[in-house]
Amino acid sequence: MNNSAPLSLVSIDKDGCIRVASTGNLTTANISFTPKNPLESVLGTTWASNRIILDLSKTDFMDSTAIAWLIATTKQSQTSGGSIAIHSIAPRARQMLDILKIGKVIPLVANEAAARQFLTGAGPAVQAA
Repeated sequence: MNNSAPLSLVSIDKDGCIRVASTGNLTTANISFTPKNPLESVLGTTWASNRIILDLSKTDFMDSTAIAWLIATTKQSQTSGGSIAIHSIAPRARQMLDILKIGKVIPLVANEAAARQFLTGAGPAVQAA
């Protein structure tokens, strides 16, 4: 199993938000909790204390490992003083997350602007329906 998910750093913005994007599907084949969170490979050991905007527009499919990773990542971020918002979820992946009601646990928003608002408190960010 590969220890790094298909994630890439997009930018570190002036408002303190870090933009990360998936580059493909998230599955058992390319995501692993051990020995470290895949975001650590992209952002370093202090990843969980940051405000992370995760773009899933190129992720058409997620298996149960990826969904568990998203939940664990959100919780780890919250306990470390950071936060995460996921946006632009591809329709097929969004359908799976909606069926599982993952939006009750993880901030899922419509687009990058809504994610930024959610993380910075710059305005109301309504979770995408």
